[in-house]
Amino acid sequence: MLYGYMCINMHINSHGIEVIMPSPLNIRDIGQDRKAALELEAKVTGNSIAEVVREWIDAGIARSRAERERAAWIASAKQGIADEHLHLEQNGPSLARFRQL
Repeated sequence: MLYGYMCINMHINSHGIEVIMPSPLNIRDIGQDRKAALELEAKVTGNSIAEVVREWIDAGIARSRAERERAAWIASAKQGIADEHLHLEQNGPSLARFRQL
């Protein structure tokens, strides 16, 4: 059975401070193939199974954040392009608005 500390409980204590408390993550049935793969990965890397799982979870979270940030940047860029298109339609091309004196 795998145990980790990845679930997070948050509450406000009596001083009004937000406290983040980890709670155990219990993975009961991940299947024999996954267990064997985890054991092999731990053996090959010289880490514990728990450390391998933590690294993989951290990598997944980082990748997810990066993908969300990229999607937000693309959405922002698309809006900027739409704004430029609207400005060109209304005012025609002009570099004067970019000049700084």
